[in-house]
Amino acid sequence: MNTPNHQKGISTLIAAVLLIAVTLLISLIVSTSFTSLVKTQASTLQTRTGEAVNCTSSSIDIESIFVDFTKGTTRTAQVVVRNSGQVRENIISAHIINKTGGTGNSMTAFPLGVAKGDIVTFEFNLNNTAASGGVNITCTNFDRVIITTECTVVTYSRTPTNC
Repeated sequence: MNTPNHQKGISTLIAAVLLIAVTLLISLIVSTSFTSLVKTQASTLQTRTGEAVNCTSSSIDIESIFVDFTKGTTRTAQVVVRNSGQVRENIISAHIINKTGGTGNSMTAFPLGVAKGDIVTFEFNLNNTAASGGVNITCTNFDRVIITTECTVVTYSRTPTNC
């Protein structure tokens, strides 16, 4: 005997329309997320490229170092730095180091902006007292000066003037 098939469900047409609508919704969400991600990455890349181009045009030179023993009990060193690059530089640190690794304290505040072609002078405390914050740096134990910018590190290891 044949029994009638009385199953209820959605029609094929409605199922197809729902399937297309869900597919479009998912593709819209994925597309929006992907577009946002691409824009963020492009912006980051553009910023990094700009920084890299600026760094290729930067150059800092340590012109000279003068050790001054004429200020009574305070001994200092003056470090003359020139921005010989094509862009403004920001010097973020400067260190004078003796042969045992001790560093003299810079008496200059950082960061320090230096325009293209400008010359600046840093002064270091060379006294070895804890109260002055310095270490014992003399002509015989002087090792080097290190200047750090946002783009480069420059080292001077020749004998200072007045030694």
